[in-house]
Amino acid sequence: MWSLLRQPNFRRFWSSQVLLALGDGLMQMGILKIILDHRYNAQVEIAKMSFAVALPGLVCGPLAMSHLGRWQRRRVLLLSDALRAVLVVLIGVWILPLLTGRVEQRDLLVVYWLIGAIGVIATFYLPARSALIPNLVETDQLVPANTLFAISFAIATVGGRVVGGAVAEKIGVPWTVALNVVTCLASVGLLWRIRMTPHAVSEPTGNSATSVLREFRVALIYLWEHPTALPLVMLSGVFAFVLGILMVVFVGGYAKDVLHLGVSGIGYLVGAGGAGAAIGILLLGRGRSWTKSPWLPVGLLLLAAGALLTLSGIANLWLVIPVVFVLGGVLATVLIAIDSRLQAQVEDVQRSAVFAARGMLTSLTMIVAFWLQFGTEVFKRTSPPVVLWWLGIGTFAAAVLMLLALRTRATSS
Repeated sequence: MWSLLRQPNFRRFWSSQVLLALGDGLMQMGILKIILDHRYNAQVEIAKMSFAVALPGLVCGPLAMSHLGRWQRRRVLLLSDALRAVLVVLIGVWILPLLTGRVEQRDLLVVYWLIGAIGVIATFYLPARSALIPNLVETDQLVPANTLFAISFAIATVGGRVVGGAVAEKIGVPWTVALNVVTCLASVGLLWRIRMTPHAVSEPTGNSATSVLREFRVALIYLWEHPTALPLVMLSGVFAFVLGILMVVFVGGYAKDVLHLGVSGIGYLVGAGGAGAAIGILLLGRGRSWTKSPWLPVGLLLLAAGALLTLSGIANLWLVIPVVFVLGGVLATVLIAIDSRLQAQVEDVQRSAVFAARGMLTSLTMIVAFWLQFGTEVFKRTSPPVVLWWLGIGTFAAAVLMLLALRTRATSS
């Protein structure tokens, strides 16, 4: 796995993505400190912020599906990182008066609009990133490459949140924003140095509007007829819904109200999940026979259901830590198997469109998850442990239904 880093192009690509994950974690903790210090409703505001990230993936998904196949993926990443840096600067400018004490309160809606703009960029960025990996490594290296990415992202994201919590409390929130800008610009520099042969692209057909609709329809038909792509995309959607509920209720409700943790304490608890993710990814990356089972993602969701149900019944930090460790390991490994199979089994020209379709579905399920937590009174009035219990039961039911669907699809094909 580590031999991949001896390949210059892959090493630059990998380094750029690790830096971005680190920077995002830093700024997320900075915004969380603002929410806590100025007595916003943490659970509601985190749900709103996450909603702003997820919504563009659904709205702009058809455009990404129809156009990404026409563009060189490296250029998409370069432009996206440059625009992201500008948007992060604008976020810093907006929150600065609040941080300096010039105003006591400031509507965070502008911040969420800017974060939504970053979500628009991500709608194109994430499918292009996933689709680019097979252009940089051989097919037999896809699982190790995705494993390396997953473990690196887990460490960088958790590290960014741990360091971000400490930086926000000890040095100040502006530093978390500034460091995120630096990581975006550093990513641009690394991607610029990648030298690769241009990959195959699709040609536009008809006028602009007609072309978008036609190519969107072609991509949907391809996804529906592919023997494995559709079930894998559906599994991604289930995973996204679970994650969307968990990331809000755990940080904004459970850790704050049940465990009574501050920003740095939340960062350290997230670190336990990241450590579990790293161990789980390493185990998966060893390539044992069980890791190649087509039923592995469903099994992981069943384990996640058990961990969530356990978490809902405990409030002691020392008992919570090992459960979070296990949950982190389970959730982190789901996407590795899904991504590797999609990259290997979907042809190059359609790969960006399929990953964009997955992005649309995951955006939809996460939007529903976030909206439930800030747009409905039921979630606002329900205690975090009860929400976690609901989530555990729902995850178990979804895993069983998905198992039946996969068996039916396998039999019919």
